[in-house]
Amino acid sequence: MKFDAKKEEGATLIFDYRTQNDTLIITMSGSMDSYTAPEFTRAIDEKLAEGHGKFIVNLDNLNHLSSAGLRSILVVLKKITGSQKKMYFVSANEDVNRIFKMAGVYNSMFTVYESEEDVFKLQS
Repeated sequence: MKFDAKKEEGATLIFDYRTQNDTLIITMSGSMDSYTAPEFTRAIDEKLAEGHGKFIVNLDNLNHLSSAGLRSILVVLKKITGSQKKMYFVSANEDVNRIFKMAGVYNSMFTVYESEEDVFKLQS
């Protein structure tokens, strides 16, 4: 299932959902900025309400992450960990990884894994 969060300002953030085992995989593409970041928070809130407890967020096609996008990720992580759920990030490109590192959250608040397969190996 796909969801496209388009805003009149032209920023686009697309979510593609699929399930493997008991894990919801969310592939994000586009731009996560002040216009689209709230859509990420809403999407995760909806999926939590549906009962999902494990999430993999694939960032391979996310081409822009602003400070508002980073803030949205941190808000979601706080909700996830507070509710005893799990969220893993995979395949962040060089630009997104650089933002995580500059903000000091890379490998301190969360780890970005190379692939979805790496996360499934970790879970088994």
